[in-house]
Amino acid sequence: MRTSISGKAMMIYGIVFLFIIALTFWLSYVGTVGRLQKDLQDANLALLKQVDSKIEAAFRQTEKDLLSMAERLEFVYFMNNSYSDDGHRYSIYYSLTNRLKEFISNNPNYSSVFAYSHVSGDLMTEETYLKQASSEFNWLAQYLDMPEYYKWLSTQKVWDGQETQDVITLVRSFPSLSSPGFRKGLMAVSIKEAQLFQMIKAIYEDGHAGQFFILDAEGNVVTHDDKNQLYRNMKSLPYIQILMDPDSGSFNVKLDGIQESVFYRTSGYTGWKFISIMPESTVFEPIKVTRNLLLTFAVVMFFLALAALFYVNRWTFKPLDRLAGKLSGVNKGRGQGAKRIGLRNLEHIFDEMVTDREHLEQHVRDSKPMLKWKIMMDVLNGNRSDFHAMYHHLEFLGIHMYSERFIVCTAEIGKEGERLTPRDETLYTYMFCNVAEELIRTEHAGLAIDLGGGRAAVLLSFAEGDAEQNHLRTLVILELILDIMKRQFGLMVTVGVGKCRMEMKEIPSSFDESQKALHYKMIFGKHSVISVDDLQPPDRQDYYKLSRMIDPVMEAMRQIDRVKMLTCLSDTFREAVESNLPPELIRQLCYDLVMKSLQTVKAIGIEPEISMGPLSSFYDRIGKCENWKDAERLVGDILEGLASQIEEKRTLRGKNETIERMLDYIREHYQEYDLSLDRLAEMFHLTPPYISRLFKEHTESNFIDYMIEIRIKAAMELLKDKSIKVNDVSGAVGYANTRSFLRTFKKYTGLTPTEYREHMSKPIPS
Repeated sequence: MRTSISGKAMMIYGIVFLFIIALTFWLSYVGTVGRLQKDLQDANLALLKQVDSKIEAAFRQTEKDLLSMAERLEFVYFMNNSYSDDGHRYSIYYSLTNRLKEFISNNPNYSSVFAYSHVSGDLMTEETYLKQASSEFNWLAQYLDMPEYYKWLSTQKVWDGQETQDVITLVRSFPSLSSPGFRKGLMAVSIKEAQLFQMIKAIYEDGHAGQFFILDAEGNVVTHDDKNQLYRNMKSLPYIQILMDPDSGSFNVKLDGIQESVFYRTSGYTGWKFISIMPESTVFEPIKVTRNLLLTFAVVMFFLALAALFYVNRWTFKPLDRLAGKLSGVNKGRGQGAKRIGLRNLEHIFDEMVTDREHLEQHVRDSKPMLKWKIMMDVLNGNRSDFHAMYHHLEFLGIHMYSERFIVCTAEIGKEGERLTPRDETLYTYMFCNVAEELIRTEHAGLAIDLGGGRAAVLLSFAEGDAEQNHLRTLVILELILDIMKRQFGLMVTVGVGKCRMEMKEIPSSFDESQKALHYKMIFGKHSVISVDDLQPPDRQDYYKLSRMIDPVMEAMRQIDRVKMLTCLSDTFREAVESNLPPELIRQLCYDLVMKSLQTVKAIGIEPEISMGPLSSFYDRIGKCENWKDAERLVGDILEGLASQIEEKRTLRGKNETIERMLDYIREHYQEYDLSLDRLAEMFHLTPPYISRLFKEHTESNFIDYMIEIRIKAAMELLKDKSIKVNDVSGAVGYANTRSFLRTFKKYTGLTPTEYREHMSKPIPS
């Protein structure tokens, strides 16, 4: 008759479990005592170690204090008995006496201090001075030829000039490292034996149930809780011979008919023996309660095991039978012929489950690119618009993205003169996406996916900046991507760029705009960047034309050129008045000037509203202006205040040598179209993110904005020479694509290069 899984398990489990309970019962009775005894012995030895450590620390500090005091010039004169005259001698005695008294008063643990000059035979303490002291009082002289530089003496009676006390004394040679025969004298400091015992008593907070004492290397009592034992030599006692072992340990001995536990430790510093003797019954008192509890618990567990064996376990393994039947596909009905599942079959089933789990994990890893593509498509199509709801999905996929300021680009990859196969389209699109993500993430955030058919979508996200700034940054990044794709892979890439959107729900609009811009590749040509702004005619209304004059004002404020700033501001207001703008638009111009200036200083890292006060008060003040000159003065005062804050911040910031060398390198090589953060990183042996952070901190601009600025300023200088063609100017300032230069120049200056050249050639009205 075959037994089911539950029957076999219950049988095996019952035998093993009862054996374990019986073994536990025996171990709890036999093994617990020995282990707890070891723990208690270790605890008592640990207390001895604490006593040793505490006394050693105090003694070492005493030695250090004595050595420090012995280095004083007064002691040198005293020990060498070298005085110029009697006045000098009395001065030294007086100073030395004060020094000894100060030493005792500053160290309450010390009872007395001695200075003995072997040259003169004089002995001095903080209380008295003995000239050529007799051997009755000059007990220090006997240690003049001790082989050590210092020595701790066991408890002795010492007279300090007023009374005789039981003290432990440290004796040190003078000079400090002198050998016998070369010593000029001795220094000594004493600690009361009661003070030493008090230090020991502090370790045993709950008191000591037995005896505690300290012996020196000769077996003399240093300190004892029974003061009658002081000055006794205990080396003759039988159990003391065992304590001569240089290590620490414990043993049991019978004293006066009582079984005692002896714990001892040898100090590595003084060589003294720390000894604690306690009745064995007191030491192991906690074991009785613990052992009884463990034995009681073992008995209870034994009976509970019996109950579990016959009642609980019977119902524990039956579901396992049913589970095995379901997993194996065998019908476990009540009818005859039902096939029973063995343990080997169950093991095979679980192996298959583990294998399936590993396959599932591999499938999840392989599916990450598809999950990334799915999330990106949902965002582009507007199916996902809550950034915080999808943040954890982005984190799982390793995608970094900011919660606002988005621009979508659509790219089309091809090869000039060739028709790509579907396989090549997939491969080249994959390379484009990798290059795009690597360049984008050096300073910003974003991702790129394959749309199929040789097209890719790129989503950029920015941490700061307005729409115009981020649009220019995007164009520069795309130009670098196009250059890499053509130079390294020979690919022609055309990119359509949508407008900058602040919220994620507006991303589909930017995506539609990028696709619309890409349709104009027939007009702009392949391997180019086409912005949706290029497709919209400029607005010719007076106000929007006037708003272009704000940028020179902001640039002058950024450069802290107050004269130029106020001149440009005056020109802006004069143009507004001459254009017959209504008062409402002049006020709007004031608001735009102030808001633009706040954005400028905030980009530099200044919080201007703290010093300016609420903006609502500015609105009220503008509304109260009776004429445009008052409004101009009000705006000018605010701009001057912000310029002062910029100047103060730059003064406090200082210079950075690495950034200065980078700026020099950029000024020398800006004409090269492949100048990038990666090139700077390779040149200066730094990482692109670190260079980007340094630029932001020390130039108040990121790398792309700075490079655009220096190139456009160079182009403005070249355009003054009418003999140079615009195409040549484009190449001379580092733009490989003329149309990209035209677009950037107009966004930066508000004019095309041709319009700028014509504007510069106009005579200045008198």
